Amino acid sequence: MNRSKAACKTYYETVRRSFRYTQPENSLRAEAAKNSARSRARRKRLLESRQSVLADEEVELWKSATVDLMSDEEDGVVGGVSGWIVRPPSFRRPDLSELCAKLQSRLEATPKYRATHGRRLHIGPASERTPPVTYNPEEANGQFTEL
Repeated sequence: MNRSKAACKTYYETVRRSFRYTQPENSLRAEAAKNSARSRARRKRLLESRQSVLADEEVELWKSATVDLMSDEEDGVVGGVSGWIVRPPSFRRPDLSELCAKLQSRLEATPKYRATHGRRLHIGPASERTPPVTYNPEEANGQFTEL
C-alpha cells in the first residue's frame, strides 16, 4: 500500500509542476528548470562514460568524482561548425581536471563514442556554476578547490 501511495504522490507532484510551468508567469522558471535538468543529464552521462575507460591506478582519485564535478557542455557554434562548448567547473581540483582530460581523450579515441557523441569544439571559460548546495567539507574527500 505504501508504494502505491508514494507513486500517487509523485504523480500528483509531477502533474502539479507541469501545470505550474504552463502558466505564463512561470515561463522563465520553466525554461530554467528544463535547461538545468538537461545540463545535469549531460553531466551524468559524461561521468558514466568517463568511468568506463578508467585504468586501475585512476580508480582511487575517481572515487571523489560526482556529477557536479563534470564540465558543462552546451550546444554552440565555433568557426561555423556546430558541436559542444565545454566549460569545466571552477571549483574542481586541478588533479581531477587532469584526469577528466585524460579520460576524455581515451573516450574520443573510441570509434563507438565518436560516432554517437557530438564534437567537443572548444574549451570555454570556467563554468559559473557554484559548488553544490549539499556540499559537506568532511565528506568531500578534497574534491573541491578553495575559491
